[in-house]
Formats: sequence, structure tokens, C-alpha cells
Amino acid sequence: MRPMSELVVVGAGPIGSWVAEAAVEDGVVAKVAAVVDPDPEAREALQRETGAAGYESTVVLPPAKNAERALVAFSSRADKVGPEIIRLVSSGYHVVTTCEELAWAPRHIWDAMHTSARSNQRVIVVTGTNPGFIMDRVPLLVAQGSRRVRRIVVTRRVDSSTRRRTLVDKSGYGLTVEEFRRGLEEGRVGHKGLDASARLIARGLLWPYHDVAVRIEPIVEDGRVVGADHRAELSTGDGRSILLRLVMAWELDDPCDEIEVEGSPPIAVRFDGGYPGDEGTVANVLAGLRRCSELDPGFYRPTDLPLRFGVR
Repeated sequence: MRPMSELVVVGAGPIGSWVAEAAVEDGVVAKVAAVVDPDPEAREALQRETGAAGYESTVVLPPAKNAERALVAFSSRADKVGPEIIRLVSSGYHVVTTCEELAWAPRHIWDAMHTSARSNQRVIVVTGTNPGFIMDRVPLLVAQGSRRVRRIVVTRRVDSSTRRRTLVDKSGYGLTVEEFRRGLEEGRVGHKGLDASARLIARGLLWPYHDVAVRIEPIVEDGRVVGADHRAELSTGDGRSILLRLVMAWELDDPCDEIEVEGSPPIAVRFDGGYPGDEGTVANVLAGLRRCSELDPGFYRPTDLPLRFGVR
């Protein structure tokens, strides 16, 4: 039997902490070997929970000894996360990341990551809840049950009052409309990756398209923003289309996920209450960690991963 690997957590926030606990609990890794975070308070808190060594940067992290795995979960931005992943891969680590922008990375970043992974015989996996599962992989799976698909509509309604603080802040809760607009311009407000999910679906269906139209509007009650209505839409030259809508607001009624496929036959799927984003991200990360030793070296977007039923 192949010995279980060890895990390095880069980013000691909520997702990193939850994955660290679950990965050991589920037997995905033998232990958490290291925690990397420039914030000493967050880093030391996770060190106390796991008994792991602590480092303020991947620059001082020792090289992998036995193809250990690393989780990178500290930013949604590809330009921040990409260099860290390349450094880890060059040091011998397989990497799983929740960085939303890497789900559809700019070509030069994709090339750099894929080349690094191949040359170092390592695997890089991008995963998560959205993008990574509920608004791309699941719609593609549902669409396989239909032919002559003309349109896919995915709607995700999230009650942000049940989610972690960073997600509440991204929804713009409590801001004025002017502050919301400014936050959008500065990249502090709004979900990252909705356009990536649209592109992943189109790629999975082999649909040619020109670009993705993205619109984000504040949801306002009593003069204050309570959330955001985020849409991404693309269409082909012959009229086929994909519409993704993410509505995220404080105490939003009827949270759910809905997938509608217009084809033959038409299919409609609804997840009452909605797919739990934080728990779902942990589950998808663990699946990615499990797959590292099975995949050929390279960079894997969420929909590049072959479907496998059952967990072991």
C-alpha cells in the first residue's frame, strides 16, 4: 500500500483550517506537516490545532520529500497565487488550489503553470464550489442527459447570513451604492469566477463563442446594500446560450440552486436550500488531493478532471 502523503496548508484562513482538519479526519493525508501564512496570529492558531511547523512564506518552506500535497487557499487572484504555485511545484509539491481566477486562467499564466507542472512531474488542480462544481461541473453532467442542447441556465441563490465573513464582505453587505460601485472597481466586491464557470461549460460542450458578458448590480434595501446580483452570459453565433446568475444577499429567501437545460429532453434540477458552499469546497478540495497521484503531470481546470463515482 502506498503511504499516505502529508499536507502543507498555504493560507491559514477558514478554508485552509477546515481542509486541514478534514483531510486528516478522512485519511486523505497522514498529517498536516506545515502551515504557511504571513499573518502570525492565523498561522500560529492553525499550528496549535495541527501540531505542524510554521512558515511565513513559501520561499522558506523546505522542499517536498515524498511528493507531498499543498493546498493554496489565500486569494482569488491568479496573479497573486500563480507564482506561489509555481514555486511549490518546483519544490516537488502537488498543488490543489481554490483560486477562482485560475479556473480559467489567462493564457500566459496557464502556459506557465502547465509547463512547470509537466517539467517537475507534478499535478496542479483548481477546484472549489463555484467555480469548480455547482455552476460548471454539475450543469455539464446534467446536460449529458440531453441532446440538441440550445440553452443552459444556472441560478444560485445564497443567504449570505449563513456564510463566512469574507463572503459577506464580497457581497457588499452594509455598503452604500456608491461604496459598492467603488468596491467593484477596486476588486473588493463581487464574486470571482462566474465568467470562468460559463467558459468551462462552453468548453465542455464544445461551443464556440466570442466573449462573456458580465453584469453585477447591488441589491438595495432601505438605502443600504444587502447583497449582489451577478450575471454572466455567453452565446454562440447560431443562437445557443449559457446564462449563470448568482444572487447573494443577507437573509435571502428561498436559497437554492437550479439548473435548466433546454434540449431534448428538457431537464430541470433544483437543490432546495442550496449546495453548502463552504462544506462543498472542503469536499471538492479533498477529492482533488486524492486525485493528485492518479493524474498525469499537468495543470487541471475543474472540468478537466475525469468524473469518478464513489470515494475511496
